[in-house]
Amino acid sequence: MKPRLLFLAFFVVFFTTNVVFGKTFNVKTPVQFQSALTEAQSNEEDDTINVAAGTYNITSTLTYSTNNGDNGHKLTIQGAGADQTVLNGGGSVQILYIYTHGDDYGGDITIKGMGFRNGNCFDCFGGGVYVYGVSINITIKDCTFSKNSARKIHGLPVSGGGVSACSSHGTITIANNTFLGNSADNGGGVDADSVSGTITITNNKFSGNSANYSGGGIDVNSDSGTITITNNTFSENSADDSCGGGVEVYAESGRITITNNTFSGNSANYYGGGVRGYLWYDSATLNVYNNIFFNNTANAGDDLYVNSDGDENNIGSTVNLYNNDFSGNANFNTGQSEDLYISYTEKYHHANNIQKDPQFVDPVNGDFHIKPTSPCIDKGNNSAPELPSTDFERDPRIIGGTVDIGADEFIKSMPWLHLLLGD
Repeated sequence: MKPRLLFLAFFVVFFTTNVVFGKTFNVKTPVQFQSALTEAQSNEEDDTINVAAGTYNITSTLTYSTNNGDNGHKLTIQGAGADQTVLNGGGSVQILYIYTHGDDYGGDITIKGMGFRNGNCFDCFGGGVYVYGVSINITIKDCTFSKNSARKIHGLPVSGGGVSACSSHGTITIANNTFLGNSADNGGGVDADSVSGTITITNNKFSGNSANYSGGGIDVNSDSGTITITNNTFSENSADDSCGGGVEVYAESGRITITNNTFSGNSANYYGGGVRGYLWYDSATLNVYNNIFFNNTANAGDDLYVNSDGDENNIGSTVNLYNNDFSGNANFNTGQSEDLYISYTEKYHHANNIQKDPQFVDPVNGDFHIKPTSPCIDKGNNSAPELPSTDFERDPRIIGGTVDIGADEFIKSMPWLHLLLGD
């Protein structure tokens, strides 16, 4: 075929195919923001909304809702930075609501570089942000959520003070965010739910969040999917009337991995001051590797409580506990003690766990770096599942040949390395 005819053939095919073009919106007011969301929800394009720096007082919920069964499109909402672009709900409204209809399979929702403050949701999910889709990919990163709440007035408890995210068969990624002083009935900081998808929560800071019932920091649930929680710090979070001061996590038949996190000063009125894990079927697995559990409190399982036989068939699920640092009252051999309690231990495996003060630099003021004399240095497991390549502030994860325990990888003063990493 001659070059010109080849070009014409390509031209015809290109413009008779369902090509999706994106639109970029640049907004500077809440009214412009809502107008952009309204157009984006119906234009069947992959859209980006850039929200300029500034503090925006949100008096009615910003809403994006699709219902056209077109297999979904991408939406990216990005600010100038979590401390530069701030949405303030004034304690009276939910800030951002995103719903993709059940017929709209696929698509991506990304929210990044913004601050969400004082959002308030009564009898609904997600005081700061709510995102729902059947098989969409949800990413929330580089944001700050502070003093947002989700509370019930009537009916069933509601979840997700800062964020409520649900994707039945897609992915949910919560990364590099800060959650401070958020509250809900369940999941004070974050509520994340999936049926068979993947939930990843990494490099976040959760401090001072609370739940009336379960999951002061986060409440994460999956049926047959995977949940990965890595490189986070959980401090002073609480579950006032139930379980999981730092983390409440549930798997029906899937896999949960909790690797290289730091849990300090979290509390639960009943089970699991640091973490409460709930495993239903025998095929479920909980991996707990390289974490610091220190000074957490609960009625049972101060640091870690695992219900490993949810279906009560006396077989139980697999629990792997390796290279963690506990507070000091954990019996690793029996798995049933003050700081560590596993309800059914037939498939419980453990090794190389310690019980020593991790020696944080300044935990009172939220500095959970470890000191040069910390017993957690070089005591982790390099073969831990989902071991990240960097720590919570992007330092290399393995220095000196062996990974450290906790969210922080101790690094000696090497200015050239921090310069190289851009810190």
